[in-house]
Amino acid sequence: MGLKFSLPLILVLIIITGCANTRKLTYFNDISATKGIDSLNRMPQLKIQPGDILQITITTLDKEISAIFNPNISGSSSGNGMEPGYLVDSAGYIALPVIGKINVKNKTTTAINDLVSQELDKTARNTFVSTRLVNFKISVLGDVVHPGSFRIGAERASILDALSMAGDLNITAKRDDIMIIREVNGIKTYASLNLNDSKTLSSPYYYLSNNDVIYVKPGPDRKFATSKTVQLLPAIIGVISLISTIVILNR
Repeated sequence: MGLKFSLPLILVLIIITGCANTRKLTYFNDISATKGIDSLNRMPQLKIQPGDILQITITTLDKEISAIFNPNISGSSSGNGMEPGYLVDSAGYIALPVIGKINVKNKTTTAINDLVSQELDKTARNTFVSTRLVNFKISVLGDVVHPGSFRIGAERASILDALSMAGDLNITAKRDDIMIIREVNGIKTYASLNLNDSKTLSSPYYYLSNNDVIYVKPGPDRKFATSKTVQLLPAIIGVISLISTIVILNR
């Protein structure tokens, strides 16, 4: 009799434990509604920092004048492996042909477009300016499927975008303490994001900045999850389930 009741009981306990842990693995599990609107987190505009590389395309009706303003636009990376564009120096300046040095530190790409256009109005007419950050990248380290550095093609990327590019968190990762390391004006700042809490959606660190580092801490079950016993757990559960079925049918 003991065997008949103990095996099914073990199986039930395993299922209950798995269901209990599912909530810990679910992102933003405090959101109960299927629909909602979060108006607290307006996407911050990306601001240029020293070390950034800007691709500034200046177009005029005269192709020869356009060629003078765009000497480094080749459509591919340069021979030294760097993206073509203007490197923002340590003081926040870039040097443009004809125009000269302009300060772009802490400015958005839209503000830079306006600034360059104002300078161009002194020497040319009917100009169009387009500015793009070409070295926007983030790094994802720790307990994820594919850690590494990732290039961002747009000016917008969230913590969820970064984790998606890294293949998502491993099942053993801590979801309530994701570390974000960010450098602004030479000062490093640190923040912890809780992916189980919907308040993270309104955090100033939810949207990422250039060169942000995301570190995913391993949970206490990391070592346990890599043991031989756990790796064989699906097979063990299958055997227990089969034995339980046989015992129940032979009662």
